[in-house]
Amino acid sequence: MKNTSFTQKNIDFGQYPIVVDIYSNPENTHSVILLAALGIAINKYEVLITALSQSGLNVIVADYPHCGRNTPPVSAKIDYGYADLLNDFIPQLEKLALELNQQVPILFGHSLGGHLATLYAQNHANKVIGVATGNIGLKNWDLKGKINILKAVTVINAMILKDGYYAGYKIAFGNKETKSLMRDWSKVIFTGNYAHISGQENVVNNAALFVYLNGDDFAPMSSMLGLSGYFKNPQINTLDLTHKTKGNQHSAWIKQPDEVVEIIIEWIDGFTE
Repeated sequence: MKNTSFTQKNIDFGQYPIVVDIYSNPENTHSVILLAALGIAINKYEVLITALSQSGLNVIVADYPHCGRNTPPVSAKIDYGYADLLNDFIPQLEKLALELNQQVPILFGHSLGGHLATLYAQNHANKVIGVATGNIGLKNWDLKGKINILKAVTVINAMILKDGYYAGYKIAFGNKETKSLMRDWSKVIFTGNYAHISGQENVVNNAALFVYLNGDDFAPMSSMLGLSGYFKNPQINTLDLTHKTKGNQHSAWIKQPDEVVEIIIEWIDGFTE
């Protein structure tokens, strides 16, 4: 186990600063940028961050703009979409990672973060890890899933029309999210792709690892395969944590992430040997 130092730096998104936490050791070869799920603050990933850093990885983490500890919070006056995160937020995190060493950082995405990591890799050399994530297009759901996600998108867009942003905390899905981000998310449901965000659809050679969690109704295997299909040779792992981790498997794993981290470290060791 290596000693890890903790530092904080600020990046700017629009006219507002974003606090970035950096866990590092000069002996570490690889750096990981952690991209959170919709509505989950970075401090909820504390156990995961510790496990990754104690496994010999530099870890760079930040709440999304105007979310978590970043102020002012999302409101009708604040807006951004997927493209803004891809073209502004992630590149700034990558720049901080490259200050630690010149190894292109690995993008580790949970749920929404997996979408962003996959899309960023369409035009960059980053390796990608996606856990509890998938393509939310209707074609990737069974009948029950189709009905549920159509209900969800109807409610979400009605809330956006009413408030000017998405107040996800009112229905226990997400938190305060911008209207453009959620409209981007909603459009994927109907198109099954991200062309409206990235302008293109490629299948890339980047190394990629995807971990499906048994019992994850928010990102079923069919959905995960729909997202991992953007990579030519992704590694797909299935993990059953239902015996040890109670609650919604889509997010409960971050409280006990050791088995996920073991898979990740084995995967990283596989391409560094």
